Amino acid sequence: MATRLPSGKWRAQVFLYTDANGKRIYESFIADTADEADYEALTFKLGKGKRVEKKNITLRAAMRACIESKRGILSPATIQGYEVIERNFGAFLDTPIMQINKINLQTAINQYMFGGRNDGKGGTRSPKSVRNAYGFINSVLRQNDINLGEIALPQKQEIEYATPFDAELSKIFDAVKGTNIEIPVLLATFCSLRRSEICGLRFSDVDFENNAICIDRARLRIAKEEHIKTTKTKKSKRVVFATDYIVSLIKALPRKSEDDLIFPYSPNMLTKRFPQILKNCGLEHCRFHDLRHSFASILYDHGIDLSYIQTIGGWSSDRVMKSRYIQISDKRMKGKSEEANEIFEQILKKA
Repeated sequence: MATRLPSGKWRAQVFLYTDANGKRIYESFIADTADEADYEALTFKLGKGKRVEKKNITLRAAMRACIESKRGILSPATIQGYEVIERNFGAFLDTPIMQINKINLQTAINQYMFGGRNDGKGGTRSPKSVRNAYGFINSVLRQNDINLGEIALPQKQEIEYATPFDAELSKIFDAVKGTNIEIPVLLATFCSLRRSEICGLRFSDVDFENNAICIDRARLRIAKEEHIKTTKTKKSKRVVFATDYIVSLIKALPRKSEDDLIFPYSPNMLTKRFPQILKNCGLEHCRFHDLRHSFASILYDHGIDLSYIQTIGGWSSDRVMKSRYIQISDKRMKGKSEEANEIFEQILKKA
């Protein structure tokens, strides 16, 4: 990592070797910003000890340097996503960045969308995957002072959420009762905890006297390794209040220490086991994450204040909460439609 010099500039160093006198020899890179100095140092390392002129740097090398400069700053999941793009995007990444233009980048994006083929056949990547890949590539180009402007991208897909409402939710509670995922299901529905937040909970996070649960960490499984990190956003650090029943279930769980995890299983286990239980019970398919949609939608249906829903759910903005998480039940929609029709009927009678 670059360090600031008395002159105000930044210096990053790459270790080369130890000389005969035991002195460590470094190659130094000085720039106006820390990012620039780190980038030059990383490019030097990727060039196997050679200073590489910008015109000769390939997009792949620039992407790798960008990834390494952000490791430890961005979340492990984000870094893994970048690495997947770098592995899968194809031969276009070996193009020198100074030769990239709007036309060949657009062609490469189109080929990536169709699984690397330009004939429109075969597996097609989702619009989200394509947009993520372009976003990463574009940020790498901008880091190298290359601004190509916008290119054509596939439209975002409208997601149809399988949000369980009152009757469906009651059946889900019955299906998971007594299983090892009952507590996670209840925490996700009653308290709007994310899967990673549930898996990061320790017994010490629970105030058993006041039924309060402190949410301040998340546990993820990435590339077969588990990572403990902070919550998704600052607003995600919060205190939620559970019911007596949920707290009693947690209190009854065996443990050796208050620092033990409440749910010690892999986060991916929840993703797989939850829909399997629903299928075995003949219930409609939904994702574990859809329970957070139930939390927001059902409380909204019952007139609960939106600021409470946002605070307990840990959403950073009400825009995200309203656009993605709140769905209106058929019952509420019918009621509102009847109210609307009544308004127009009154107007019709006066005509």
